[in-house]
Amino acid sequence: MKTLINESVKVGVVFGNGHKIKPVWFHWQGSRRRISAVTYRWKSRRGSAVIHHFSVTDGADLYELRYDTQSCIWELAYVETEG
Repeated sequence: MKTLINESVKVGVVFGNGHKIKPVWFHWQGSRRRISAVTYRWKSRRGSAVIHHFSVTDGADLYELRYDTQSCIWELAYVETEG
């Protein structure tokens, strides 16, 4: 089941070659969730801001994280769980 969240979250990232962003953990609902894989990434625009989207998993659930390059804010957009 996919659930809309749209909450600001803290995210730990690694920056690679070519300014590639790789989220490695995020903090939500009082716990740190380790990202085991980035399953998909894409970009969109919100006005003049570039939004980086990351579909990530912690091995159990699927999450969509968004990073707004203009405001420098990370957001947990969705969580998808089984059931």
